[in-house]
Amino acid sequence: AWVSAKNNLVYSVFFLLGLIQYSKFILEGNKKQYVYALLFFILSVLSKPSAICFPLVLFLLDYLLKSKLDFKSLFINKIPFIIVAAILGFATIYTRTEDKFINQNHAYAIHERIGYAGYAILQYIYKFFIPMDLSVIYPYPQNKTVSIIIGYVVIALLIVGIYKLYKSSSKIIFFGLLFFIVNLLLVLQFIPFGEVLTADRYMYLPIIGISVALLSIFPVKENQLKILGIGIILVFGSLTFMRASVWKNSISLYSDIIKKYPHSFVALNSLGAEYMLNKNYDMSLRYLNAAINENTEYYKGYYNRGLLYAQTDRMKNALRDFDKAIALNQYPKAYVARANAYYILKDFPKAISDAEAVLKTDVNNPKANYVLATCYDDLNQLDKALGYYNKVISINAESPLYFMRRAILYGKMQQFQMCLQDLDACTNIDANYAEAYYWKGVVKVNMKQNPCADLRRALDLGFTAAQQPLQTYCR
Repeated sequence: AWVSAKNNLVYSVFFLLGLIQYSKFILEGNKKQYVYALLFFILSVLSKPSAICFPLVLFLLDYLLKSKLDFKSLFINKIPFIIVAAILGFATIYTRTEDKFINQNHAYAIHERIGYAGYAILQYIYKFFIPMDLSVIYPYPQNKTVSIIIGYVVIALLIVGIYKLYKSSSKIIFFGLLFFIVNLLLVLQFIPFGEVLTADRYMYLPIIGISVALLSIFPVKENQLKILGIGIILVFGSLTFMRASVWKNSISLYSDIIKKYPHSFVALNSLGAEYMLNKNYDMSLRYLNAAINENTEYYKGYYNRGLLYAQTDRMKNALRDFDKAIALNQYPKAYVARANAYYILKDFPKAISDAEAVLKTDVNNPKANYVLATCYDDLNQLDKALGYYNKVISINAESPLYFMRRAILYGKMQQFQMCLQDLDACTNIDANYAEAYYWKGVVKVNMKQNPCADLRRALDLGFTAAQQPLQTYCR
């Protein structure tokens, strides 16, 4: 249902394979298994950065499986794992900061984040035992103060419980509870990744810890465990199958979130964006306005509403929203969108200024390069325009529009052979690009070649401007 989330499953597979190999290394002492554990950890962390918690779980395995702990076995053999985790951890923070995935809309004070972390743990435990009213996202709770207080109570209870388990002989329960918590650490929003407090996919791996603890508290025989397992698969497999109907399309998916969380500005914004993609502008504006009303500091709401206004030729409104998005977050996409709006309004200096601002931090941004190309094209600075068209095509050679615009530029420069090559590339990408066939015919007229097949093809595809040259050159 959500193929883009497969990295959760892939990293979990490698993570568990690594733990199995490390467990065998502890029990059997085979160094080859240690190497396998390190290899699987590297594959896991490359699949998803959440795997950087792996070294902490190794300490838990040492505690669980070793009768006696010593400094060498406890720390020295973890060094390679810690180095890999540190490198990938810092790289992740850097890239997430650069792409704005570290979300300042939820950058609460540290004492608030701690409270929310406790509240999130409680919600994960609750959803494990009672997986009802599931949602793609679970937004931050409306009652901030109460939620934070509950969170601190949960944390206090966990600290007391973990301490008592450590002092008792309940090693497996202690291991299971800490396995659960350790593998949630990165998604408890101490660093505000994304826009939600909790998400079901973050639970895929941590729930193994709860399951281990439960099987220790309520031991069952092997045959009973098989029956229980089959029962769980049948019951929850059926519920999963029924739940999948919500994933019919993006609109049904986000609508389901809003039914459960009508004040989620993230879901309202996403639903508004989906309606915009479907060109249902009235519904799109309704939900984008609602998202902004719920959070007047939500820059993505202003950005998307600006796009809607631009698509419906309300450029002054669009510019006002892009200005607001940039003021709130210096959002690169808003700079590109504003540059494009200025281009449409023929305010080339401002369009160029915004596009260049984006290229200072993202030199390979295709849309910013394209705006510069079109601006210089319209300003008749053809050499500059050609340089930016070349750049944008080197970045993205899959867009027929880019080849089309460069072809027209080559036509202005009287470079008809190059023009025809780009038009061929355009129709190779999109065999129904009517305008490209029209210009092929025009270019072939200039090159003293037969234009009839291309002009006829353009007319058949509905490009009526091809009718006159077809009658003139193809009697």
